[in-house]
Parts: sequence; C-alpha cells; structure tokens
Amino acid sequence: MQLKRTIRLLQYRIGRSRSQYTLYASVLFSLALLLFRIIHSGSYLRASLVWNLFLAYVPFAVTRWIEKHPEQIQNRYNWYGCFMVWLLFIPNAPYILTDLFHLFDGGVPLWFDLFVIFSFAWNGMMLGYMSIRSMEKMWSERHSRWPAWLFTFPVMFLCGMGVYIGRFLRYNSWDIVKDPLTLLGDMRDIFLHPWENRHAWAFTICMGVFLSLMYPLVKKPAV
Repeated sequence: MQLKRTIRLLQYRIGRSRSQYTLYASVLFSLALLLFRIIHSGSYLRASLVWNLFLAYVPFAVTRWIEKHPEQIQNRYNWYGCFMVWLLFIPNAPYILTDLFHLFDGGVPLWFDLFVIFSFAWNGMMLGYMSIRSMEKMWSERHSRWPAWLFTFPVMFLCGMGVYIGRFLRYNSWDIVKDPLTLLGDMRDIFLHPWENRHAWAFTICMGVFLSLMYPLVKKPAV
C-alpha cells in the first residue's frame, strides 16, 4: 500500500512538473507575441498585460513557497497569514480575461490582438488553477473533515467578486491596505443593497460558475 502511494505521488510530481514547464513555455510565447506587437505597432498599448500576469503569478508563487517550506506554516498564524495573502491575490488570475474588453483597440490585425490577449488570459487562468489545486490539497490536509468543495467553490465565487471589484470598481489588491475604508464601504453596499447592485452579483455568479465548471477539466487528480 505504501509503495503504491509512493508511486502515485511520484507520478503526480512528474505530471505537475511537466505542466509547469509547459506553462512557462506558454508564458514565453505570450511575451514573444507582445514584443512583436510592440515592435510592429510602435505602441506599448498591451504592455500592462505583463503586470497583470505578474499579479496572477503571485498566488502561484505563494503556494510554491509553502510547498517548498512546509515547516514555515506549522504555526497556524503563519498558515492563515499566507492563506490570506494568497486569497487577496488569487482573483488576479482570472482577471486577465476581462482584458478582452479592449480587443477592438487598433494597432495590429484583430486576430493577432486576440492571440496576444487570450494567451495572457490563458496563462493567468492556468497559474490560478494550479495554485488553487495546490492550496486545495494543503487545506484538505489541515482540515481533513471538510470536503474539498467547501474550500473550492467559495474561492471561485470570491474570485468572481474580486474580478468585478477590480474591473468595474477599479480597485487593486493592495487597496485593502492603502484604502481599506473606501473598499469596505463599497463592499458593504454590494451586500446590503443586492438589487441595486444586481450587475455585480450577476457578474460574480457567472464568473464563479464559469471558473467552477472549468476547474475539474484542468486540475490534476488528487494523490
């Protein structure tokens, strides 16, 4: 039984490593597309995609750091501190999808811009899903009595709300520190006046369902 589990763990790690290397290659492809766009158009119009992708990488980096330094999160305060940082940044992963709103800005053929934006959005989504999968596994190990979906589904819908706040209310992840009162005030209005903010709830639900439906298609089987 132990040998079988060891083999499955090894297969999981090999598969995850391959996925990560494939993702890194995909990121390089996105950067190459963007560089060509900048050279061809003489415009830095899409350069913000690099920053958005970096923000999407932050939660992935957090889970990778935790996996490499498990002793650092033995203390529950350290664990929940890392988790809160992760939760604060994870909406940045699907956020890049909303950059497709700007698809009709000029400079290059429309189809090329589609590849540029969607490739960054895809990489952001994959970084997010890989990070969510890792955090889901760590959460399940610490809270073994909880079914995994009690962690995953709320995270997906929180991501939906986070994307709405970022895209339409124009807040950033660090505004929770820089301007928390204004942010919390807007959040309070969304919760206390749901009908007046029905567009926020509609977007959140649609994004949450979308992310939840895609997640089983891309996550690795549990070990």
